[in-house]
Amino acid sequence: MNRLFYILLCLSVLASCSKYGVEPSPYSQEDMDFNARIQHYMESSFTSEITGVAVGEDNVTISGHYRGQGSFHIAEIPPYTDLLGTDAPLTTVPQSSPAMDVRSSAAGKDFTLTLDRKVTADGGISYDRLLSKWAIFESGENGSHLVSAAHYADEVPLKRNLSPVPLKNKKGIGGVSDNAFVSDFDDLDVGSATLNMYVTGFTYLTPVPGTIAHEYGGRTYYFDENYLKTNLDAVLLKAGKRNMAVAAILLVQQASAAADRQLGDLLMNDGCSGGNLTLPDMTSAEAVNCFAAIVDFLADRYTREDGKYGRIAHWIVMNEVDIASSWANIGTRPELVFTDYYIRILRLVNNIVRQYDDTAETFVSMSHSWTGLSGDYPALSMLNTINRMGKMEGDYRWALAYHSYAGDLLNPRCWECPWSTFSMDTHFVTFRNLEVLDKWIYMPENMYLGKHKRSVWLSEAGLNSRSYSEHDLQEQAAGWAYAWKKINALDGIDGIQWHNWFDNVGDGSGALLGLRKYNDSEHGGEAKPVWYLYQVSGTGNEDRAFNPYLEVIGIPDWNIIQTVQ
Repeated sequence: MNRLFYILLCLSVLASCSKYGVEPSPYSQEDMDFNARIQHYMESSFTSEITGVAVGEDNVTISGHYRGQGSFHIAEIPPYTDLLGTDAPLTTVPQSSPAMDVRSSAAGKDFTLTLDRKVTADGGISYDRLLSKWAIFESGENGSHLVSAAHYADEVPLKRNLSPVPLKNKKGIGGVSDNAFVSDFDDLDVGSATLNMYVTGFTYLTPVPGTIAHEYGGRTYYFDENYLKTNLDAVLLKAGKRNMAVAAILLVQQASAAADRQLGDLLMNDGCSGGNLTLPDMTSAEAVNCFAAIVDFLADRYTREDGKYGRIAHWIVMNEVDIASSWANIGTRPELVFTDYYIRILRLVNNIVRQYDDTAETFVSMSHSWTGLSGDYPALSMLNTINRMGKMEGDYRWALAYHSYAGDLLNPRCWECPWSTFSMDTHFVTFRNLEVLDKWIYMPENMYLGKHKRSVWLSEAGLNSRSYSEHDLQEQAAGWAYAWKKINALDGIDGIQWHNWFDNVGDGSGALLGLRKYNDSEHGGEAKPVWYLYQVSGTGNEDRAFNPYLEVIGIPDWNIIQTVQ
């Protein structure tokens, strides 16, 4: 086709779409087709089933059953391969293989397949099948087609025997660092914290002075020891002395911000089109091995039985993935395509961490969106997909890191948020209507294995003081009094990690979210009124300190828990 004619034709189509109110799709045809395949997969009923995957020290055992007249094979799907596309699986094992123990049963044929745990993958990677999922395919006259849901590892071997780090209370601080105000851990009696881990800020593909080597998958990766000691170990050790449960937030920067540009290029998905952060590339064996090596190194270092470097109790996987274009950018993708990609990362982190600490939970990070949009996708819709896919492919202990900011970030009067209703289809879940989240997390269909409540941390949430005037500081404190009375009364909410510890120029729209003022030469990190209210929260002095704020809020008492419709 003549190039000029093609350009004119495209412009004509776009003009017609605009004229008749039809917006052209922002998604590629390939992604739209993939999105439809995922939808069909989630709605399918299968004739065959993988019933269990057990990973041992040296082997993997896959069990299940199949029925039908065709020829069957078991396929291994590593994280960088598309189960529903045309990509070849890493390994296929036919029903006639000597490695398959096949027995007749009422369900058709029962099988057990045992394979070596390690296998050579693309580029000579010594790939760990701990990360794979497995599925059954049937071959007939019309080719090969999927006849089971895929299944991830149910059992993994334990390297260590660690006790859990229980939450001693619901109060925490988000994004902690080692600074002159670490005494707040004691003064505020905080039981938890989150710690940002920009993994591209301290990882290298080649050795440089002052790095620690870590071998994984037949490759060696290198980690900046001084960065680890200064930015991670120091604060973790101080938190550990106070029995605080700390969740690491795994974050991947764009290649241009990485300490090692070569590693940054490897880890950044080719579709990344901007934003603050990206997701690790999950499209090649080399990239997956690199990110897996980082997780393996961090889990090994921060789940030691002697606590030498401090303890990570839980792992939050990326940040506000429902606002993907800003915080998890892999390009403009349909919701199911993006969510499926994110699930692969969740599963990778979960399976690696479980080897070191089977008490740790893998947290999904969401903004305050529920059915409405604060970014690209509704949080509830993504959570339902994560939940549904988990039930299909072997449930695992994912948990929820939710950011219950007010609909208007600058308005501390959270009790007024008009977009936060007491309905399960509310636009946002904020401090005003945490009852929605509390109800959702206790629904059996949302529980781990249908009976265990998943943890909910309000892992990044706070309230603004519009200025440092006394009026504005008191409104921030009043908002916290209201929020705390909800948090403390709802068993489904396990804790809050207040964001931010200090006022921070990086917070959106100039918000002053800190418990303390700017930690600079002018303000010196001075405690705000909300700091003192945070301190007495959960103590015998709570009501005496809180009751003056009833008048600010305009309510007679703290009987504020609402019934959700």
